[in-house]
Amino acid sequence: MATGITEIRKQTIEMILAKQDDLFRWGFDERQARERPELVYYSPNFKSTLWTLVLLADIGAPAALPQVEPSMRLVAGHFYDPEHGIFRLPGMSHFPIPCLNGNMLYLHHYFGASHSRTLDGVIGFFAAHQRFDDGGFKTPETYPYCSNTSCYGKHTCYWGVTKLLKGISFIPKSQRTKEAQRLLENCIDFVLKHEVCFSSRHGDKFLNRDIGKLTFPNFYKSDFLEILWLLAREGAQDGRISRALALLRSRMKAGGFWELEKPLNIIVSIGQKDCVNAFITERAAGVLEHYGRW
Repeated sequence: MATGITEIRKQTIEMILAKQDDLFRWGFDERQARERPELVYYSPNFKSTLWTLVLLADIGAPAALPQVEPSMRLVAGHFYDPEHGIFRLPGMSHFPIPCLNGNMLYLHHYFGASHSRTLDGVIGFFAAHQRFDDGGFKTPETYPYCSNTSCYGKHTCYWGVTKLLKGISFIPKSQRTKEAQRLLENCIDFVLKHEVCFSSRHGDKFLNRDIGKLTFPNFYKSDFLEILWLLAREGAQDGRISRALALLRSRMKAGGFWELEKPLNIIVSIGQKDCVNAFITERAAGVLEHYGRW
């Protein structure tokens, strides 16, 4: 599999870069850009520039790809709001958006951008305001939640937490502030409260219908494997991980492979549904190697 994944990764990167236009964009739709300029680089879903950068990072593309830096400048410049010091979509209907900010932290640090005051400001904002509610929260109409029940309803949006966890996990430990570490630990605690992917109130059920399906790449929704992978990156050792590890082992096919269980409509294909998937197998094998029989 090691040789296979190397060649598959190389070919996939080449196909992705071949679809980048002369202005370093992916999936750019001129008509849609005129009608919904606030969604430039974010839409069309999973084919636009933001999502394709996440795809490149998730498949393990070289951090120094020359085509990435100008694309990163495009999305960072478009989404960063200096007034509030975070990344956002224009308008207040989804303000603030933790998953977008987590993904931007992830991209900046995966692709080797130097940590900056801007990124510290993002971390500071979410260290101060990110919620970890498990039911019962009443969303204020006032700043900073601004009636945003999608991200801060009775139960905090799980994807917002897992994307913040992902973003901070890619900050080198030597560069993490106390705020970043505290936010990371709060995200991990929330994930463990849900045993990675289960309802905290109905323990026999998944907390979301899709979280138990092996999915790749992971854009704003996480599957249970991505969360296990992030916990392994952080060296988390907790009995509340065991059920998700058992689930991962149960999905292994003969020969030590895993299949893609939920495909997404992305800029290039990374495999077919219900077929062995090299990227999922690489990630799953790494998680089980880390945790062993624990």
